[in-house]
Amino acid sequence: MKYRIRLATKDDAQAVHDIYGAYVPLDYVTFTVDNPDVEAYRQKIINTLEKYPFLVAEDEDGKILGYTYGSPLRPHDAYQWNVEWTIVLAPDAPRRQGIASALYKEFAGILEKQGYRYVYGVLVDTNEASIALHKSLGFCEVGHFENAGFKLGAWRGIRWMVKQIGTLEGEPGKPLKLSEVLYKDAIH
Repeated sequence: MKYRIRLATKDDAQAVHDIYGAYVPLDYVTFTVDNPDVEAYRQKIINTLEKYPFLVAEDEDGKILGYTYGSPLRPHDAYQWNVEWTIVLAPDAPRRQGIASALYKEFAGILEKQGYRYVYGVLVDTNEASIALHKSLGFCEVGHFENAGFKLGAWRGIRWMVKQIGTLEGEPGKPLKLSEVLYKDAIH
C-alpha cells in the first residue's frame, strides 16, 4: 500500500477529530472522556506546528490514515529537550503496513534535527498494541502508574515509555523551531 507522510494543516482538523473520536468511548486507548470539537483540533494543529511536528499519513486518495504529534513533557525549562508524542491510526487504517512505524520514524527524525534528546510515550496500561509498537521502535518502560485515571467505571493505569533520539554530549542548545528545520514529504 502506498501512503504519504506530510505535515498536517488546519484543514486536517476534521479527520483528526473523527479518528480520535472513535477511540474516546474506549477505555484502553485514551483517558479523554469527551472528544473536543473540530475547532479545538484546528487550534491544536496550528499551535503544535509552532514548535513540534504534527504529521499525517494519507493514502493515494488523500484519506488520512493516522497522525502523530509532539507536546511538551513538562512545563519547566530543564525539560525542553524532551517531547511527549501521541500517535493514532484510524480505526479502519490497514494494519501491519508500517504506517505507525513510518510516522514515528519521520517524527523522530524531525525532532532530532530540532535538537530534542528524548521522546516519551504515555500509554494506557491495557493498550497492548501500543505497548508492542513502542517496544518494537526501541522504547523502554520507565514507569507504571497503577490506577492513574478513572474512566468508564474503573480505575486505569498508565505506562511511561522513553527512547533517546539525540546525543547527551556537551551542553545542549535550545531546540530549534519546526520552521527552522527543513522537512520533505516522505512517500512509502
